[in-house]
Amino acid sequence: MPKPRPTPQARALADGLRAARKAARLAATEVADKLAWSQSTISRIETGLRAASAEEVSALLAVYQVTGERREALLSLARDTGPWWFADVSFQRETLTQYEKEATKIVAFGAALLPGLLQTPSYARAAGSGERRKLMEQKRFVAYVDEAALHRQVGGPRVMANQLRHLLSMAERPTVELRVIPFTAGAHAGDAYVLLEFGDASPVVYLEHRRCGLFLHRPCDVEPYLPSTVDAVALDPVRSVRLIESVIEARPERGDFLGQ
Repeated sequence: MPKPRPTPQARALADGLRAARKAARLAATEVADKLAWSQSTISRIETGLRAASAEEVSALLAVYQVTGERREALLSLARDTGPWWFADVSFQRETLTQYEKEATKIVAFGAALLPGLLQTPSYARAAGSGERRKLMEQKRFVAYVDEAALHRQVGGPRVMANQLRHLLSMAERPTVELRVIPFTAGAHAGDAYVLLEFGDASPVVYLEHRRCGLFLHRPCDVEPYLPSTVDAVALDPVRSVRLIESVIEARPERGDFLGQ
Protein backbone atom coordinates (compact mmCIF):
# COMPACT_ATOMS: atom_id res chain seq x y z
CA MET A 1 0.00 0.00 0.00
CA PRO A 2 1.43 3.45 -0.92
CA LYS A 3 2.96 5.35 1.97
CA PRO A 4 1.42 8.67 3.06
CA ARG A 5 3.00 11.62 1.28
CA PRO A 6 2.72 15.35 1.98
CA THR A 7 -0.11 16.90 -0.02
CA PRO A 8 0.85 19.58 -2.55
CA GLN A 9 -0.35 22.25 -0.09
CA ALA A 10 1.69 20.76 2.76
CA ARG A 11 4.76 20.54 0.51
CA ALA A 12 4.47 24.16 -0.63
CA LEU A 13 3.78 25.34 2.94
CA ALA A 14 6.79 23.41 4.24
CA ASP A 15 9.07 24.90 1.59
CA GLY A 16 7.69 28.39 2.21
CA LEU A 17 8.15 28.21 5.98
CA ARG A 18 11.66 26.81 5.68
CA ALA A 19 12.60 29.60 3.25
CA ALA A 20 11.10 32.19 5.62
CA ARG A 21 13.10 30.84 8.56
CA LYS A 22 16.33 30.92 6.57
CA ALA A 23 15.58 34.45 5.36
CA ALA A 24 15.18 35.47 9.02
CA ARG A 25 18.56 33.82 9.73
CA LEU A 26 17.17 31.65 12.49
CA ALA A 27 18.10 28.06 13.30
CA ALA A 28 15.33 25.57 13.95
CA THR A 29 16.49 25.30 17.57
CA GLU A 30 16.10 29.06 18.04
CA VAL A 31 12.56 29.01 16.67
CA ALA A 32 11.66 26.06 18.89
CA ASP A 33 12.93 27.96 21.94
CA LYS A 34 11.01 31.13 21.07
CA LEU A 35 7.72 29.23 20.68
CA ALA A 36 8.34 26.62 23.38
CA TRP A 37 7.95 23.86 20.78
CA SER A 38 10.13 20.82 20.26
CA GLN A 39 12.74 20.93 17.51
CA SER A 40 11.17 17.83 15.98
CA THR A 41 7.91 19.75 15.54
CA ILE A 42 9.70 22.41 13.51
CA SER A 43 11.47 19.73 11.47
CA ARG A 44 8.28 17.79 10.69
CA ILE A 45 6.43 20.94 9.68
CA GLU A 46 9.29 21.97 7.37
CA THR A 47 9.30 18.57 5.66
CA GLY A 48 5.52 18.46 5.26
CA LEU A 49 5.24 15.35 7.44
CA ARG A 50 3.15 17.21 10.01
CA ALA A 51 0.18 19.38 9.08
CA ALA A 52 0.49 22.87 10.55
CA SER A 53 -2.64 24.69 11.61
CA ALA A 54 -3.31 28.29 10.58
CA GLU A 55 -2.61 29.34 14.17
CA GLU A 56 0.77 27.60 14.17
CA VAL A 57 1.69 29.11 10.82
CA SER A 58 0.68 32.53 12.09
CA ALA A 59 2.96 32.09 15.11
CA LEU A 60 5.89 31.03 12.93
CA LEU A 61 5.42 33.93 10.54
CA ALA A 62 5.34 36.36 13.45
CA VAL A 63 8.74 35.04 14.57
CA TYR A 64 10.04 35.31 11.00
CA GLN A 65 8.51 38.80 10.59
CA VAL A 66 6.72 37.83 7.39
CA THR A 67 3.87 40.19 6.53
CA GLY A 68 1.65 41.25 3.65
CA GLU A 69 0.84 39.10 0.63
CA ARG A 70 3.46 36.48 1.43
CA ARG A 71 1.94 35.94 4.89
CA GLU A 72 -1.56 35.58 3.46
CA ALA A 73 -0.35 33.16 0.78
CA LEU A 74 1.29 30.89 3.36
CA LEU A 75 -1.72 31.05 5.68
CA SER A 76 -4.00 30.04 2.82
CA LEU A 77 -1.94 26.86 2.37
CA ALA A 78 -2.66 25.87 5.98
CA ARG A 79 -6.41 26.28 5.47
CA ASP A 80 -6.78 24.42 2.14
CA THR A 81 -7.02 20.61 1.96
CA GLY A 82 -8.65 19.68 -1.39
CA PRO A 83 -7.54 20.03 -5.02
CA TRP A 84 -5.44 23.15 -5.01
CA TRP A 85 -5.19 26.05 -7.39
CA PHE A 86 -1.88 27.91 -7.27
CA ALA A 87 -2.44 31.64 -7.48
CA ASP A 88 1.23 32.23 -6.60
CA VAL A 89 3.42 31.27 -9.55
CA SER A 90 6.52 30.88 -7.34
CA PHE A 91 4.77 28.22 -5.20
CA GLN A 92 3.67 26.50 -8.41
CA ARG A 93 7.16 26.34 -9.87
CA GLU A 94 8.90 25.32 -6.63
CA THR A 95 6.44 22.55 -5.79
CA LEU A 96 6.35 21.09 -9.30
CA THR A 97 10.16 21.10 -9.50
CA GLN A 98 10.43 19.29 -6.18
CA TYR A 99 7.90 16.64 -7.23
CA GLU A 100 9.74 16.11 -10.53
CA LYS A 101 13.00 15.52 -8.68
CA GLU A 102 11.40 12.93 -6.39
CA ALA A 103 9.30 11.13 -9.01
CA THR A 104 10.40 7.77 -10.36
CA LYS A 105 8.36 8.25 -13.53
CA ILE A 106 6.88 11.32 -15.24
CA VAL A 107 4.03 11.09 -17.72
CA ALA A 108 3.10 14.24 -19.65
CA PHE A 109 0.43 15.00 -22.22
CA GLY A 110 0.66 18.04 -24.47
CA ALA A 111 -2.39 19.17 -26.41
CA ALA A 112 -1.89 22.66 -27.89
CA LEU A 113 1.83 22.69 -27.07
CA LEU A 114 4.55 20.12 -26.56
CA PRO A 115 5.23 18.99 -22.96
CA GLY A 116 7.65 21.32 -21.18
CA LEU A 117 10.29 18.64 -20.61
CA LEU A 118 10.54 18.10 -24.38
CA GLN A 119 10.82 21.76 -25.34
CA THR A 120 13.98 23.34 -26.69
CA PRO A 121 14.96 26.64 -25.02
CA SER A 122 13.81 28.66 -28.07
CA TYR A 123 10.45 26.87 -28.22
CA ALA A 124 9.99 27.32 -24.46
CA ARG A 125 10.67 31.06 -24.70
CA ALA A 126 8.23 31.45 -27.59
CA ALA A 127 5.60 29.44 -25.70
CA GLY A 128 6.16 31.47 -22.53
CA SER A 129 7.16 28.45 -20.47
CA GLY A 130 10.26 27.14 -18.73
CA GLU A 131 12.13 23.92 -19.46
CA ARG A 132 13.75 21.40 -17.14
CA ARG A 133 15.43 18.95 -19.55
CA LYS A 134 18.14 17.70 -17.18
CA LEU A 135 15.51 15.53 -15.50
CA MET A 136 15.27 13.51 -18.71
CA GLU A 137 18.62 11.90 -17.97
CA GLN A 138 17.62 10.73 -14.51
CA LYS A 139 14.24 9.00 -14.72
CA ARG A 140 11.68 7.44 -16.99
CA PHE A 141 9.65 9.92 -19.01
CA VAL A 142 6.58 9.13 -21.11
CA ALA A 143 5.20 11.90 -23.33
CA TYR A 144 1.88 11.89 -25.16
CA VAL A 145 1.82 14.53 -27.91
CA ASP A 146 -1.20 15.53 -29.96
CA GLU A 147 -0.36 15.69 -33.66
CA ALA A 148 -1.68 19.27 -33.74
CA ALA A 149 1.30 20.35 -31.60
CA LEU A 150 3.66 19.05 -34.31
CA HIS A 151 2.14 21.38 -36.90
CA ARG A 152 1.68 24.51 -34.77
CA GLN A 153 4.43 27.01 -35.63
CA VAL A 154 5.62 28.16 -32.22
CA GLY A 155 8.40 30.72 -32.62
CA GLY A 156 8.51 30.51 -36.42
CA PRO A 157 9.79 27.93 -38.95
CA ARG A 158 13.37 27.68 -37.75
CA VAL A 159 12.46 27.33 -34.06
CA MET A 160 9.91 24.67 -34.94
CA ALA A 161 12.45 22.96 -37.19
CA ASN A 162 14.90 22.58 -34.35
CA GLN A 163 12.12 21.54 -32.00
CA LEU A 164 10.96 18.65 -34.18
CA ARG A 165 14.53 17.48 -34.71
CA HIS A 166 14.95 17.65 -30.95
CA LEU A 167 11.91 15.40 -30.50
CA LEU A 168 13.51 12.77 -32.70
CA SER A 169 16.72 13.02 -30.71
CA MET A 170 14.89 12.68 -27.38
CA ALA A 171 12.94 9.67 -28.68
CA GLU A 172 16.26 7.81 -29.07
CA ARG A 173 16.97 7.98 -25.34
CA PRO A 174 16.33 4.72 -23.46
CA THR A 175 14.51 6.59 -20.65
CA VAL A 176 12.11 8.40 -23.00
CA GLU A 177 8.92 7.01 -24.55
CA LEU A 178 7.32 9.34 -27.10
CA ARG A 179 3.72 8.63 -28.18
CA VAL A 180 1.86 10.74 -30.74
CA ILE A 181 -1.94 10.88 -30.90
CA PRO A 182 -2.68 11.25 -34.64
CA PHE A 183 -5.45 13.28 -36.24
CA THR A 184 -6.99 9.98 -37.38
CA ALA A 185 -7.73 9.11 -33.74
CA GLY A 186 -10.51 11.69 -33.81
CA ALA A 187 -11.72 13.34 -30.62
CA HIS A 188 -10.15 12.13 -27.38
CA ALA A 189 -10.30 13.01 -23.70
CA GLY A 190 -6.68 14.12 -23.38
CA ASP A 191 -5.96 17.34 -21.47
CA ALA A 192 -2.58 18.98 -20.91
CA TYR A 193 -1.22 17.51 -17.68
CA VAL A 194 1.79 16.05 -15.89
CA LEU A 195 1.41 12.81 -13.93
CA LEU A 196 4.14 12.22 -11.35
CA GLU A 197 4.56 8.68 -10.05
CA PHE A 198 6.53 7.71 -6.95
CA GLY A 199 7.86 4.30 -5.98
CA ASP A 200 6.46 4.39 -2.45
CA ALA A 201 3.55 6.83 -2.63
CA SER A 202 0.39 7.68 -4.53
CA PRO A 203 0.74 9.66 -7.79
CA VAL A 204 0.08 13.38 -8.18
CA VAL A 205 -1.33 15.20 -11.21
CA TYR A 206 -0.45 18.76 -12.17
CA LEU A 207 -2.65 20.75 -14.56
CA GLU A 208 -0.77 23.73 -15.94
CA HIS A 209 -2.28 27.05 -17.01
CA ARG A 210 -0.71 30.32 -18.06
CA ARG A 211 -0.63 32.04 -14.67
CA CYS A 212 -1.70 29.34 -12.24
CA GLY A 213 -1.77 25.60 -11.80
CA LEU A 214 -3.85 22.90 -10.13
CA PHE A 215 -2.46 19.93 -8.19
CA LEU A 216 -4.60 16.81 -7.71
CA HIS A 217 -3.63 14.13 -5.20
CA ARG A 218 -6.83 12.31 -4.18
CA PRO A 219 -7.15 8.94 -5.99
CA CYS A 220 -10.60 9.77 -7.38
CA ASP A 221 -9.20 12.95 -8.97
CA VAL A 222 -6.00 11.33 -10.27
CA GLU A 223 -7.59 8.22 -11.85
CA PRO A 224 -8.91 9.93 -15.03
CA TYR A 225 -5.34 11.00 -15.86
CA LEU A 226 -3.70 7.59 -15.69
CA PRO A 227 -1.91 6.62 -18.94
CA SER A 228 -4.47 3.96 -19.84
CA THR A 229 -6.94 6.70 -20.77
CA VAL A 230 -4.87 7.75 -23.82
CA ASP A 231 -2.90 4.58 -24.57
CA ALA A 232 -5.66 3.22 -26.79
CA VAL A 233 -5.50 6.14 -29.24
CA ALA A 234 -1.76 6.89 -29.20
CA LEU A 235 0.67 5.48 -31.76
CA ASP A 236 3.46 3.25 -30.50
CA PRO A 237 6.94 4.83 -30.22
CA VAL A 238 8.15 3.56 -33.62
CA ARG A 239 5.14 4.84 -35.54
CA SER A 240 5.26 8.08 -33.56
CA VAL A 241 8.79 8.75 -34.77
CA ARG A 242 7.76 7.97 -38.34
CA LEU A 243 4.90 10.46 -38.09
CA ILE A 244 7.23 13.20 -36.84
CA GLU A 245 9.62 12.45 -39.69
CA SER A 246 6.75 12.70 -42.18
CA VAL A 247 5.76 16.09 -40.75
CA ILE A 248 9.32 17.32 -41.25
CA GLU A 249 9.44 16.05 -44.84
CA ALA A 250 6.04 17.52 -45.73
CA ARG A 251 6.78 21.05 -44.55
CA PRO A 252 7.60 23.61 -47.28
CA GLU A 253 10.28 24.99 -44.96
CA ARG A 254 11.97 21.59 -44.73
CA GLY A 255 15.29 23.22 -45.60
CA ASP A 256 15.15 24.80 -42.18
CA PHE A 257 14.54 21.37 -40.64
CA LEU A 258 17.72 20.17 -42.25
CA GLY A 259 19.68 23.06 -40.78
CA GLN A 260 20.14 24.82 -44.14
